[in-house]
Amino acid sequence: MVNLGIISQEINAIEIAESLDEILKNKLLIDTDLWGQDKYNRNFLERDVNMKARHLLKLYFEIEENFGISIPEKDIVSGEFNTISNISAIILREIKNKTTR
Repeated sequence: MVNLGIISQEINAIEIAESLDEILKNKLLIDTDLWGQDKYNRNFLERDVNMKARHLLKLYFEIEENFGISIPEKDIVSGEFNTISNISAIILREIKNKTTR
């Protein structure tokens, strides 16, 4: 798990996106390089990306474990849990919220 005291001062959305990319590649065995140059903005449910529900669930739990946060249900229900960029923004917001409480 990431140390939130240190991470809150140093991490940014780009670093989070890169971490998510590594999780997708190493833990879920998804080659995001096949998604093209704009891979951080590719919708996970697009036909050519074709992530399965099990991948999204595994990603959710990997995020909780690696970043020490929970993704709010509202972000999943609203469809925001759908790209690396969107999820990075959610993680950054939740880290900031957690460190300011």
